[in-house]
Amino acid sequence: MTDQATQNSFVDKDKYLAFELNHASYSINISLVKEIMEYVEVDPIPMAPDFIIGAINLRGEVIPVFDLSLRLGKKPQELTNRTCIIIAECLFNEQQITIGLKVDIVTKVLDISSADIDKVPSIGGQFHSRFVLGLAKLPDKLMTILDISKILTLDDMKLIEDLNNADLSEEVDHDITDTDDEKAHDTVCENDEAEVNHE
Repeated sequence: MTDQATQNSFVDKDKYLAFELNHASYSINISLVKEIMEYVEVDPIPMAPDFIIGAINLRGEVIPVFDLSLRLGKKPQELTNRTCIIIAECLFNEQQITIGLKVDIVTKVLDISSADIDKVPSIGGQFHSRFVLGLAKLPDKLMTILDISKILTLDDMKLIEDLNNADLSEEVDHDITDTDDEKAHDTVCENDEAEVNHE
């Protein structure tokens, strides 16, 4: 491979955060990810859709938390010591809004070339292809790349925008630093490869 081809191959790659839902592999572009945290208690939101578990107060910012399995039409999974919440951003009305995505486990960060991402075939049925940005061809399997902006409806977006704008600065937020009890769980989202690195 020539130096120019090597340079083009490097530039053409993006980083994606990989995770699992119901033993299936998914990913989102890491540029959308603010942080990864262990699962914490979530406060219910009255009248919210069933796939919105509730909200957390993260350092004064109200973050709605989605059960991504339910949103994709799959069965909800039991909580484990590897269950994580991915804090991510998407654009709505030219404003960045922040959401939490409950996933079974965060696995790694992958470099994926755009040449290795195919469009979703039109197969009809109940496959939620509108949620999918593409299918990444990895050496050992296909990985679904999600478009999180398409996962949300306009009503969902408005609810999230209202929650993000709520002022909870006087309330106690969720402390995501390790407590003694949390340190006893030697697991939660501690995969070195799952560290968010936007470089």
